[in-house]
Amino acid sequence: MTCTYLLAGLLCFLLSSLPVMAQTCAAPDTFQPPPGGESLPGTTCGGDTTATGYCGSFPAPGPAYVIESTFAGNRTFQNLILTGAPGFDAVIYISSVADGCGTNAACVPPDQIPDGTFFIIVTAAPQDPSGACGAFTLTVDGSFPVTLQTFSVT
Repeated sequence: MTCTYLLAGLLCFLLSSLPVMAQTCAAPDTFQPPPGGESLPGTTCGGDTTATGYCGSFPAPGPAYVIESTFAGNRTFQNLILTGAPGFDAVIYISSVADGCGTNAACVPPDQIPDGTFFIIVTAAPQDPSGACGAFTLTVDGSFPVTLQTFSVT
């Protein structure tokens, strides 16, 4: 009986000490900052490795943290600021959910994002070595809210 409790306790300890996995194309994080802006910390380590490149021509040297966000006409943000941890050269790619996530998906310039739902992909810079990953913070200085499409009271 005592052995069972010790093994269960050891298993719980080991599982709780594992790193939190980054979000993937199949299961992206969601990010909808409020009007005043917000920061999203994360890590690409343990993240999505299904893409071989981004925007049709940039290689994917390391795993990616994938975010899904909806941009609407009444958004208030001016800047998307990506800061990598010391020693990690983080980059951001933005592609329409309709175009897919990762390899050969067309990218949208951060200053020309039309209304719609997009993947925001954070990964290592193309010149980084294979497997490069690290912590980052994505900061937005405003909102990119969803526009209300329907409303009903029952």
